[in-house]
Amino acid sequence: MTGAVCDSIRNILAVVSDPVSGRAALETALKVGRHLNCHVDALHVRSDPAAALPLVGEAMSGAMVDEMMGVADKEAGRRANKTHVMYEDFLAANGISDNAGPAAPATSFSISWIEASGVEEQVVALRGCRADAIVVARPTLEHETAALMTLNAALMQSGRAVIAAPPSTSTTAPQSPPFAKISLFWNGSTEATRAVQAAMPFLVRAEQVTVLRVEEEEWYAETDDLEAHLTYHGVKTVVSKVLPREGRTGRSLLLAAGEFDADMMVMGAYTRSKLRQLILGSVTGYVMEHAVLPVFLCH
Repeated sequence: MTGAVCDSIRNILAVVSDPVSGRAALETALKVGRHLNCHVDALHVRSDPAAALPLVGEAMSGAMVDEMMGVADKEAGRRANKTHVMYEDFLAANGISDNAGPAAPATSFSISWIEASGVEEQVVALRGCRADAIVVARPTLEHETAALMTLNAALMQSGRAVIAAPPSTSTTAPQSPPFAKISLFWNGSTEATRAVQAAMPFLVRAEQVTVLRVEEEEWYAETDDLEAHLTYHGVKTVVSKVLPREGRTGRSLLLAAGEFDADMMVMGAYTRSKLRQLILGSVTGYVMEHAVLPVFLCH
């Protein structure tokens, strides 16, 4: 039974937007790929200058438009080249070879480079639906707007789980086993339920899964049936923890994950209504802004 569940993630799409955020995505994708023995497609979307044409003022002459498109095309080319060099350096540092051949059943870790042209969030949404999960770098101050748009497109439009990668910390993979301790935020929502099912390949391999609840009227949900469900699937150790209702929920979750030395958090994304997000803030947004560990998300 466990083997059948683990087979549910066989290919991953890792978004490598630029050398900095791309390295972060690759580090997490490498951990996931080796952990689950699956294939990783490293996707770089080269900006298409034609996509910016509607934003160009009608008062501009044809020559000015051509010049602007030429500059934008050269900049997109430089960015793509730098990102690909980073990718090759990353593979070399980790003793990996690019698997450029035709697709085959994934029985061990492999990785290949894919370059497409267009608007990144649109390409990710379209290609993401043909992957089992999508790895994207979480938004940072340096890449906040573009990264957030890509993250939201992957979450809302692809129909797939998203693993938000923390900022890069090294050029090589760590030697300790990844994803041994997982914190699972449970509130009984549809999004959280989907996250549990999609993350099962990680949960059944973990040494310990800590189920976190928060004392909030909107979200408080019992975990007895969830713990039984995880046990039926072969999850080894399940610990339940109730967090007090104080301060920001996102902060409480991250502090608890740190307390349990978790190396992955699993949660539903944007489970609050738009109005409550406006009034109380978005837990998902807070976690995305401050997390230092991979976060497995489903909407």
